[in-house]
Amino acid sequence: MLKKALLQQLFPEKGKDIPRVRFTDFTNRWKQRKLNNLYKSVNEKNDLTLTKDRIISVAKMQWGKALIESTDKYMRTYNVMRIGDIAFEGNKSKFFKYGRLVENTIGDGLISHVFVVFRPLKKMNLSYWKYFIHDENIMHNVLRMSTTKATMMTNLVTKDFLKQQIFVPNKSEQQKIGELLDFLSSKIKLSEQELNNFEHSKKALLQKMFI
Repeated sequence: MLKKALLQQLFPEKGKDIPRVRFTDFTNRWKQRKLNNLYKSVNEKNDLTLTKDRIISVAKMQWGKALIESTDKYMRTYNVMRIGDIAFEGNKSKFFKYGRLVENTIGDGLISHVFVVFRPLKKMNLSYWKYFIHDENIMHNVLRMSTTKATMMTNLVTKDFLKQQIFVPNKSEQQKIGELLDFLSSKIKLSEQELNNFEHSKKALLQKMFI
């Protein structure tokens, strides 16, 4: 809940250029930037430099694997997603009405050709952008203005997406925000693991105590 609340306050509300909560070091207004000044659309096909163990699951942003019997011809159909690239996933849900954008934070890999990929025009802060670009409150209107409806998902119109505008802080503030959110994410992950361990211990005890 804390992380979700912070996300809503560390990033500006719709149409505003200053977030509600900031580090005391920063007072400047965020700059409005068109997405085509930050990203470009790419369609880099696999030339077999990247192998079957470099498949990326966009939904979870983790490594997967291609089918063992996948041929070289089939492997060439994959799109290359490099670290820092973002991909659009059009599945609608109660959390993402118009689909969502996911940043590659794990390394150069391969994704299905069904995903639209955008590459940053220059090096960007991975920690900051993975939260910003994925946040429904921030990207809701951007995607609403650049997607078309389908039965179970939405399709992204690249030219409409790239002409949308967002507010962006300077690099120093990006780094501070990214570090804070990464810290909270690591604490949440640790807490979830501890809870899982307790649940397993409880289950094991119940099996032994009630025989």
